[in-house]
Amino acid sequence: MQRQSNMERRDSENRRLIEEFSHGGAENVSYDYFKNMVSLSVATLGGVLGLSGGPFAERIDNPQMMVASGLIALSGLISLQCQADIMQIMRGRKQPTVWLRQGHRLVTGFFGAGVGGFLFMISGVLNG
Repeated sequence: MQRQSNMERRDSENRRLIEEFSHGGAENVSYDYFKNMVSLSVATLGGVLGLSGGPFAERIDNPQMMVASGLIALSGLISLQCQADIMQIMRGRKQPTVWLRQGHRLVTGFFGAGVGGFLFMISGVLNG
């Protein structure tokens, strides 16, 4: 009984998302958000890697740098996947996926964690 209601709720959510992304406006806003987050992630990743190779290079811990850079890169990859999902939904070739449902939260969370981790690491370098 519980499983059936979960399936019905998921089907209802899928129908709502298909309806939302099949009309003009909503898909454009989400698509533009993800497009901008891809660009922002790439630019931020370049800045993070550029700063880490400068005067702080010998004082930055490589594993911490890899984690911060990886989170920013993951944000960009999820954004790119969500863009692809939106295009497939608009063309009627695909049903909404988990990435699209949680994409805004995941992208923002990973990007914020990566930038925050980098700033925390750099602030320790500057103070030490």
